[in-house]
Amino acid sequence: MIRFSFERTMGALLLMLTVILSLMMVRSPGTGDVASFLGWTEAVYQNGLVDGYSKVADGYPPLSFTILYVARAFGNAVGLSPLISFKVMILTFQLVSTGIVLLLCGSYWIAAAFNGSILLSGVGLGYMDVCVAPFLITAFWSFRFRHHVLGTALYLIACLIKWQFVLVAPFLAVYLFEISDWRSLRITIGTRLFWHLGVLVAVAIVLLTLFFGLEPARSLGRVIMKPDFFSGNALNLPWDAGFFYRFIYHTPNGWRDGLIPLYGYSRHFIYLLPFRIMFGIVYGLVLVRAIRTEKRFQYCLLFSIVGYVTYAILNLNVHENHLFVAVVLSYILMFHKYTPEHRAITIILAAMFNVNLFVFYGVTGTELQSRVVGIDLSVILAMLYTVTWLLLAVYAWGAAGAARREESEHAEKEHLPAMGST
Repeated sequence: MIRFSFERTMGALLLMLTVILSLMMVRSPGTGDVASFLGWTEAVYQNGLVDGYSKVADGYPPLSFTILYVARAFGNAVGLSPLISFKVMILTFQLVSTGIVLLLCGSYWIAAAFNGSILLSGVGLGYMDVCVAPFLITAFWSFRFRHHVLGTALYLIACLIKWQFVLVAPFLAVYLFEISDWRSLRITIGTRLFWHLGVLVAVAIVLLTLFFGLEPARSLGRVIMKPDFFSGNALNLPWDAGFFYRFIYHTPNGWRDGLIPLYGYSRHFIYLLPFRIMFGIVYGLVLVRAIRTEKRFQYCLLFSIVGYVTYAILNLNVHENHLFVAVVLSYILMFHKYTPEHRAITIILAAMFNVNLFVFYGVTGTELQSRVVGIDLSVILAMLYTVTWLLLAVYAWGAAGAARREESEHAEKEHLPAMGST
């Protein structure tokens, strides 16, 4: 006899509510990026995947265009418009990701929260980040159970959909190869795992080059070298810097004159360089702290989150959808080890992600009027986001230190002589 569980039933109903809301948003026009995605889809569909990608690769990897091509082909086969085909593809990845979360954690409540956290960016506004979620979640779950080759293969797929996921790679390497100092780094090169993963990465690079030539490398280069402005529509430290820059120099179109406030200014490099240096230093410090802490899956996730949020808050050229990675990783952290601290991290990152999207694009792509009583509240929000990142980093630092002390104390106890021994 199956026992009725009120809590579980309410969780299932909440999940159904988020799914139905997602279905209702399929016809939402989304942001201006949707028009770009549809243009890319037309290019690859008319010119073929390889030639089309070489024409419009921009800053996206080739698997993004492969997904767009398949979505268009499916839509044409069943008589859907390009927009609906694209939104159905986004919805499919979103629901598949939610189903994976439900299977892994077994909680309708967490699955409902996850779907609710990504539906605005996914089927609502039409960002392609959700296409990465199934591969990212299963990759980290494979790492948890030491299926490192499978996990790396899935992670490579995620990176070949969105380049930003490469930022997590150093923290994964520290965990997988148990790097704690220079000596352990040298030892890693001789391990079987290193060569297995090295061959896997090499094969992926060779296949990419055979099919797409050097265009994927050029695409990645554009992402790295592109920043010529403080920030996209992202609530972070460079966003506030852009505000003060416009305020001081009285740019002609106001302080929200698009994403290119520094184009045409010969001195722009002077203003951008400090942010590049600051991000590099802080990201490096977070990585060093990850190296020095205990190699548990929990800390791999925690420092991956902190490292990525460091990018989102401090780096240049960050856009409103880039916190998506941190949200997904926080959910993995929470259902790996459910603690009040991990729950708080997940809630705050999900809120930051969705508030950022809502402020600039609402629900249907229309920006809110955030200027109140002469003050643009997005500047205040960006400051709060920076404070939140700082508190998250401090928490990770402290948690790693506590784990290291616990490990040292445990090692000392193991070496103490037993009572009464001679």
